[in-house]
Amino acid sequence: MRMGATADGTTPWELQLGKGWRPPDPPTDLPHPLRMWDYMIGGKDNYQSDRDAVDYILGLVPDVLLVSRAGEAFLHRAIAWISAPEQGLDQFLHLGCFIPTMNSYDGIARAHSPGCRFVYVTDDQVSAAHARGVLAAQARGNGEVHALWAEFRDPAPILASPWLHERLDFSRPMGVLLLGMLDYTADEARLSRALARLRAKLAPGSLIVMLHFLDYPNADAGERAIESLGPNPFQYTPRPMERVRQLLSDFEFVDPGFVLCTSWRPDGAGPDRELEDRCHIAGGVAIIR
Repeated sequence: MRMGATADGTTPWELQLGKGWRPPDPPTDLPHPLRMWDYMIGGKDNYQSDRDAVDYILGLVPDVLLVSRAGEAFLHRAIAWISAPEQGLDQFLHLGCFIPTMNSYDGIARAHSPGCRFVYVTDDQVSAAHARGVLAAQARGNGEVHALWAEFRDPAPILASPWLHERLDFSRPMGVLLLGMLDYTADEARLSRALARLRAKLAPGSLIVMLHFLDYPNADAGERAIESLGPNPFQYTPRPMERVRQLLSDFEFVDPGFVLCTSWRPDGAGPDRELEDRCHIAGGVAIIR
């Protein structure tokens, strides 16, 4: 029986969206970059392989802890901003390769937009199963949280799915989180298609939080760090800032634009601008007109 399957073989999240899709099924002894992130910010949703990989990478790139904490602080600020009452959003969609339980994205959104609906789309079966058991229970009485296990890198079938349209109203603005998506899609043509389809589907007034790991300053250390992830089925792909901005050139970003995370509306939490040259991670919030 497939993970999440019921006795009759059906699933509470639609595993077969997208013809021929075969989701990654890595063993727990293969490190996952976003579980490594969880470990670096003090979370518990990680395995020994993730912790060992972090310890190894710290020897190559000591600033990796600063990077993860700068990114995490940005996510808190950006998600809080798009879900603030003045933005008027009450529905949210996350496309990415991992669902966090520590500092969950839906939890941040619900803190500012009580009663909102939130849908996670991931290709990671472990976090999808965990999300249904943990996050949905946490949300009970304060909105709805759903998890969909599907290939987010090709979102057309997802965006056309009756399952999703029963939960989110695409005729109204929504918040979208592309976290663990841009820099986890190796094929740039595929990424551009996904972004174009998403942009065409969203109603005016929608806000999109985007995050992207940047190339390591030391190219040799960065290459060795990526090699430590093994086969890298999750397609972790850091890029230069200039290239990321080119890929996102069709989007309009709210002030201050798509920038290093330490420069996006800093509030004193996380690494600040004094550490900017050591925090190679960027983010921003795009608006659909």
